Amino acid sequence: MDATVERLLTAAREVFDEEGFRGATTRKIAARAGVNEVTLFRHFASKEELIGAALARGHAEAVARLSAAPLPEEPADLDAELRPYLRMVLQAFAGAGRGVRTALAEWEHLPAYHAWLLGPSEAVMERLRRYLAAAARAGLVRPGADPDAVTHLLVAALFSHGLLPPMMPGRFPGGPAASFERCVDLILDGIRPEPEEVSR
Repeated sequence: MDATVERLLTAAREVFDEEGFRGATTRKIAARAGVNEVTLFRHFASKEELIGAALARGHAEAVARLSAAPLPEEPADLDAELRPYLRMVLQAFAGAGRGVRTALAEWEHLPAYHAWLLGPSEAVMERLRRYLAAAARAGLVRPGADPDAVTHLLVAALFSHGLLPPMMPGRFPGGPAASFERCVDLILDGIRPEPEEVSR
């Protein structure tokens, strides 16, 4: 990729994360990239095109990272398989937290970007749902524990621990990672088969 385009895409995402779509002017983006606005418009026809390209690149990179650490198609151990995946997703989500909070504040004004902003979360939800459904078939999840409902619980914990700690630090005693682990403990304890079900 052309070095100038690379700098513009990086700058556009940084300014968007900090100030949102309305605050991310081409002047600010060009200054962050170390170029003038004329150079910016040589590569991108509009602010909308530039920010769209930056979000599309961020979406592709996030999905690639998630794909590099997949959950197994044939589950064998919820703790050994699911916990490391959830920790990785939480770390990635917390790293993107500022941009996510900014995007949510302008959600109604960004319909053209919804697919790019939602893509990583959609990928996580679908991977968790498939894994939990397979775990249920393997007898690792108790009967009646709906994979969709469990997925929603896990994603809700990821969202709250990825987004809220900077805003509400007092609500996460011991830090967001420890608090998240306690939530995962409760969810996994609630979906495990009863001992007599395992022995059958």
